[in-house]
Order: sequence, then C-alpha cells, then structure tokens
Amino acid sequence: MKIRVLGVKNAVDDLQMIAQTEMQSIADDIQQIAVTKTPIKTGRARRNWDNRKSRQGFTIENKVPYIGRLEEGYSKQAPKGILQPTLRAVKRKYK
Repeated sequence: MKIRVLGVKNAVDDLQMIAQTEMQSIADDIQQIAVTKTPIKTGRARRNWDNRKSRQGFTIENKVPYIGRLEEGYSKQAPKGILQPTLRAVKRKYK
C-alpha cells in the first residue's frame, strides 16, 4: 500500500502566513493599547511608541528617557504603569 501526501509545503507556507498575520495583529493591539494607557502631559510619550518587525517576531518600544518612570507608576494617570495593564487587556482579547 502506498499513500502520497501532496501539498505539505503549501500547507506549511499557508500556516506561516497565518501565524505572521496573527502576530502582526497582536503587536498592533499591544501598541495601540499601550498608547491609550500612556499618561498624557505633553503627549510625547504617547507619540513615541514604535512597532517594528524583528527576526523573531515584533519589537514594540518607547525610547523617551522617562518611560521607565511612567512604567513604575510615577504618573497619577497610570499608577499601575503601562505594560502590565496593556498585556492584561491583550490577553483578555485573545483568550
């Protein structure tokens, strides 16, 4: 008996494309929610969220020098920081 399985490469390619699309969607959601969770004084920290593709996935970062202080709860607008509330919201969305 002989069984031939055809189209495996196409199926794998399709799965990779689906995974990339889903990862991009998650990265976009993380960035969007992080922006909304970032406190506003001048708006600089909100404007500086960047989302770019990297070798192993996506990198989302904010390079303003005081982002660490905001993450530590320095602002009364975001006493719990930015990332933990953002990740909780994304986790709820994709549960």
